[in-house]
Amino acid sequence: MIDALYIAASGLQGSQAQIDTISNNLANLQTPGFKQSHVSFANVAALSPAQVQQDASAEGKDAGIEVLGTRAVFTEGALVQSGNPLDLAIHGQGFLEIVDAGGNHIYTRDGQLHVDNEGYLATVTGNRLADGIQIPPDARSVSVGSDGRITALLGDDTQATELGQIQLATFASPEGLKQVDGNAFVPTEQSGDPTLGHPQDAGYGTIAQGMVEQSNVDMVQSMTSLVLAQRAYQLNARVLQAADEILDTINNLRR
Repeated sequence: MIDALYIAASGLQGSQAQIDTISNNLANLQTPGFKQSHVSFANVAALSPAQVQQDASAEGKDAGIEVLGTRAVFTEGALVQSGNPLDLAIHGQGFLEIVDAGGNHIYTRDGQLHVDNEGYLATVTGNRLADGIQIPPDARSVSVGSDGRITALLGDDTQATELGQIQLATFASPEGLKQVDGNAFVPTEQSGDPTLGHPQDAGYGTIAQGMVEQSNVDMVQSMTSLVLAQRAYQLNARVLQAADEILDTINNLRR
C-alpha cells in the first residue's frame, strides 16, 4: 500500500509538469516563431525482471513515472504576410543568430526586425543580428532576397547597394536546444554547436521578406491534451486519497 502512495505522487508530479507545459504552449499561441514543447516521461519499475523472478519485495523502492524533461517541437509554423519589409520568416530549418546584451549568442525563428538607434538590425527584444548588418539613415526601398542578401537605394542612387547577407544557423539535433526567453534557444551538449550557412544553401532554408512565422501550437490538440492531463491529475489524487484511507483503516484495526 505504501507503493500506491509513491506511484500516485509520481503521477501527480508528471501530470503537473504536463499541465504547466501545455499551459505555456497555449499562452504563446500568438507568439511569432514560438515552438511548442512536449514533456518526456519514463516508466520507473520498482523491481527488475530478475528481482520479480526471485520474489523480491518492492517495499521502499521507487515506482511510477519519471519526468525526463521537456523538448521543443520544431515543426514549421504558418507564414503570414505582415506588410513590414523588415519582417523576415524562415522557410526551412534554419535559425537567426542574435546577440543579447551580455554578448551571448542565442537563436530564434522570430524574424520581426527593426533598425535600432545605431542603425543595426535588431529583434523586438533589442537583440542585434550577429551578422552586424547596418541600415544607413538614407536607405530607401530595403529589399531582402530569399538568399538573405540585403540591398537598398542610398541617397539619390538609382542602383541598389548590397548592405550585407544574413546567415542562418542549423543544429545536428535541434530537439536538444534549451528554450530561453519564450521563443529563443541556446545550444546544449545534446544539440551540438551551431553550423552557419547562407539561406538557399542545402539544409538552411530560405528567407521570406515581409512575412512572419506563426506559433506552431495547435489549439485544439493542446486543449485536448490539457483536459487529459487534468483528468490524470485527478485520478492520481484519488489513488493517493484511497491509499491514505486504507492505511487509516489498517491503523485503526491495530488498535
